[in-house]
Amino acid sequence: MTDATFSRRSFLTGAAALGSLAAVGAMAGCSPKQPGAAEQDVAADGPAGTAGSAADDAWLGKAPEISDADCVETVDVDVLVVGAGTSGYFAACAAAENGAKTLLIEKAGNGNGVRSSALGAVNSRFQQEVGEAAAINPMEIMNDMDRYADGQIHSALYRKWAENSGEAIDWYADVIAKDGLEVQLEWNMPKGTFYKDWPTGHGTNGRDGAGYTEREPQVSECLNNYLTSFDGCEIRFETPMRSLIMEDGKVVGVYAEGKDGMIRINAAKGVVVATGGYAYNQDMYQALQPTRYSCLGTLDAFPSCTGDGIKALMWAGAQMDAVHTSLTFNRCLLTADQDIATPYEIGGDSYGYFFFASQPFLRVDPHGARFHNESAPYDYVFGATSKRPAAERYWHQIWDGDWKTYVPIFHTVGCSTIYMQPEGGSDHDAFPGMLDEWIEPEMEAFVEAGFIQKADTLEELADKLGFTGDDKQVFLDTCAQQTENYEKGEDLQFGKEAFRLSALKTPPFYGSVKNCGLTLCTLDGIQVNDDLQPYGEDGNPIEGVYVVGNDQGSFYAGTYPNLAAGINAGRCATFGRMVGKMLAEK
Repeated sequence: MTDATFSRRSFLTGAAALGSLAAVGAMAGCSPKQPGAAEQDVAADGPAGTAGSAADDAWLGKAPEISDADCVETVDVDVLVVGAGTSGYFAACAAAENGAKTLLIEKAGNGNGVRSSALGAVNSRFQQEVGEAAAINPMEIMNDMDRYADGQIHSALYRKWAENSGEAIDWYADVIAKDGLEVQLEWNMPKGTFYKDWPTGHGTNGRDGAGYTEREPQVSECLNNYLTSFDGCEIRFETPMRSLIMEDGKVVGVYAEGKDGMIRINAAKGVVVATGGYAYNQDMYQALQPTRYSCLGTLDAFPSCTGDGIKALMWAGAQMDAVHTSLTFNRCLLTADQDIATPYEIGGDSYGYFFFASQPFLRVDPHGARFHNESAPYDYVFGATSKRPAAERYWHQIWDGDWKTYVPIFHTVGCSTIYMQPEGGSDHDAFPGMLDEWIEPEMEAFVEAGFIQKADTLEELADKLGFTGDDKQVFLDTCAQQTENYEKGEDLQFGKEAFRLSALKTPPFYGSVKNCGLTLCTLDGIQVNDDLQPYGEDGNPIEGVYVVGNDQGSFYAGTYPNLAAGINAGRCATFGRMVGKMLAEK
């Protein structure tokens, strides 16, 4: 497979704090499932699920038995941050620049860095410069996000994000600008969508036109240098946290394993846990999210994200979200002989990473029938496919030779953007000539590799995709219906917006062989209060520890609202910065 397969993904995904995050907010006006497992899916993934309680889950295990006698070193700091991802970097830098002696530890050999595709924010200076086209009412976006979660979140955290994210992005832009990097806002939103799009996405551009594989390491290097420029502040890589240290019911530090042995790290002001969730912990993911797992082709997560922080906090008595959630894209392509629900077995160049799959072209199930509104948020397709037998939780995407005409009109936003809108404000990854120079060659490469079928007629395409008998006729009828919908400008099956309808009249015709999901990260984590402190078994906050990033829960329930582009990385950045500032001023 060509390098283009991974060209848009990493090589690896305002007021001063007053001693309380509540005060800050107030002032800032992914092994296959066994047969039969599907029947249990809803109980574990759905709103009534309670998987994640410490009592019954084998994946949780027990806290390791470590004592000071096992340690070869003791380190004393003001603030300890565990995990060098978006939230960890923002927390550590904020603590350091506000005078706290700060240590950032990371289990991998380098930082996972800051998500460059988009950091979601409200009221940044970039949005203010654009004016009305980028204006967002914090109360409106807070309630829209709460609606996506069926109210099963701590919605005040969305208000806190909305009120403080602009300052976090402005700070970030200033810091990286000194290193020749820049932030670009995507503000040009489509009109007349059923699901509202929000102009929240702030992307990072690297130096000299750098892509993902260059610009995210560039940001990491920049923030490494920034953090360590403050006296007494340090980063230690290849230093995984093993457990939290509690004394008298309060977290006072952690045991971590360095290159020379175990280390006790004392944190006088607090520990910030930001280890990135558990997408690369197969036992944990399969146990907590069996439905989503059954819809996956692969993972696009950081291998270091194995649930370390969540497990350490649960060993200390913290509680995990009952509704388990992933950030999953609908962009994985498999060949006919590859199985879904084997995400940890399919990686490297053995699958197709196809951004085009997020475009709202026709999708049909393995029997040739259309099954949902293709213009819905990314992960809605997995909810729809999960209603089918486990072996059929994939779909075929169908398009014709006129696709270059439709894509600009579809006007998708965020990381699904593959066309640079001429009126400006496009996603920072889009570039002139993108459809001709990147998307079309990649599409043909996927045809050659067996991920996509190409045919001169729809009947030939049906044969190549394996439709026979009644299923073939269903497929052909479905394709005819889509052309009719397009010509009438109305979708009578699922209500897709008229401007996102497309015909199937012009050869060649294309169809994905098996389209399915790839998970970037998990989004369910430890339940927290307004100050990002975890609740203990008694319902009171566990003192001395704070949870940010994908270890932090209470923010999502069942779905990722991707139409607020970058909202997850944005909340990671915002809450990381808020906690870092608050701890420094304790």
